[in-house]
Amino acid sequence: MITVKLMEIASDEERAEEFLREKRILKTYTQCPYCGSSRIGRVRRNMYKCYDCKREWSIRKGSILEKTKISFSKFIIALKLFELEVPVLRASKELGLFYNTVHKLFTLIRERIYEFTSKDDLLSGEIEADESYFGGRRRGKRGRGAEGKIPVFGILERNGMVKVEVVRDVKAETLLRETIKKVKRGSLIYTDKFRGYDGLVMYGFKHERIDHSKRFANGNVYINGIEGFWGFAKERLLRFHGLSPRLFPLYLKELEFRYNTRGKNFYEELLNILKVD
Repeated sequence: MITVKLMEIASDEERAEEFLREKRILKTYTQCPYCGSSRIGRVRRNMYKCYDCKREWSIRKGSILEKTKISFSKFIIALKLFELEVPVLRASKELGLFYNTVHKLFTLIRERIYEFTSKDDLLSGEIEADESYFGGRRRGKRGRGAEGKIPVFGILERNGMVKVEVVRDVKAETLLRETIKKVKRGSLIYTDKFRGYDGLVMYGFKHERIDHSKRFANGNVYINGIEGFWGFAKERLLRFHGLSPRLFPLYLKELEFRYNTRGKNFYEELLNILKVD
């Protein structure tokens, strides 16, 4: 649901620009980005000019809007539609924009999310690790080694965040490398019995396993949390009726971001990662 306050802001282009500047989606220039001079001014509606080097630049420069022509008012509403997971076709109709314009904007947002979620913040404490496979419904082998599907490795910090990554394969070398990149040494990692996790102890992790052929939990030994994320992700990805391998990592990281911001104001979280430097 689009709030009344947001609609009021988006009803006027100048007010929308002010809102985006306050949120630091648009940069407020006090110096020329080319020569550093402070002798700059606003010329025409959407341009700055330096009176020393004589160069001009758009008020969109450096922002996510630099490569788009969408109005500030419609951008504010588009962010809300993205938050609400409105499909591109429906969003384009509600915004009165071409499908390709909205698709490009949503892709730019997902690229920013991908950059934000790919930071090397280490998880710690009690960790659940697991792999899963994503792709359309195909006949043939399922589960580990499934043909034609995309393998994804996931790590969940209990009472914390989840991190997921598209991987080339689920060999021990791959899983260990991803774990070392994402988990602090000394953490306790829970997995199932898959032999790809055999080397965790050698790399300084504590390791306990659950045998799913016998039970799904044994006290604190379970991986229900990361399996819950797989269900969360696959349910939402079904709405897109198939994704190209090129775009799939962007959608996956979007779902990681959505999962990690559940219970928070997603619109504000989205604005935070779209801020200019």
